Amino acid sequence: MDFKLWCAPGVHLAQVAEDIILLDRSADAYNCLLGAAEAVRPGPGGLIEVSRPEIMHELLLAGIAARSPPSPLRRDPVSPTRELPRMNRASRSEVFRAGIALVIAAQAFKARTLESLIAGSSSGDRPTPVVDEIRLDRLVAAARSARPWVPFEGECLQRSYQLRRFLQREGMATEWLFGVRTWPFAAHCWLQIGDLVVGDRLERVRFYTPILAA
Repeated sequence: MDFKLWCAPGVHLAQVAEDIILLDRSADAYNCLLGAAEAVRPGPGGLIEVSRPEIMHELLLAGIAARSPPSPLRRDPVSPTRELPRMNRASRSEVFRAGIALVIAAQAFKARTLESLIAGSSSGDRPTPVVDEIRLDRLVAAARSARPWVPFEGECLQRSYQLRRFLQREGMATEWLFGVRTWPFAAHCWLQIGDLVVGDRLERVRFYTPILAA
């Protein structure tokens, strides 16, 4: 008999082979539960199916799980299948707008927690899969052209945050995907609209198992 629980607020789980990866958003920390996939199975919307009662109690006591589902239910990530072709060139005005937006976002990024970055960059609306991909490609190209001139270059978390803020200013909402892999452990984040990878390469992100969609 399986017992059903739900991820506690700020906690996200993903199964990678035989292991369960845990992301604690409030602590901005990942943990690996080695071999736990035999007894713990993450499901859609934050569901957790547990095969043994003692493990259920441990998850509840540790604050990893809750008995009630979140409201609203969590978004489940869409598997990426496409990427932008990188065939369109940005105009000077688009590069200029991108540069200004990236600088502002770089300043906003400083000393922010993961939780506040997600909350501060989300429009609250789920991105529509119907977009003007030619314009989107130009905007991403504009950000790519402006990036070498923007101080405080960071890793994928900062770059995706900056791009998300820029695209949001241009009227295009994106979803922020966080993914994990193991042996060795690595985490990565990128943007998507529907199944379309935005500002990254499909060849890179497909090696990561999504753990959070925001």
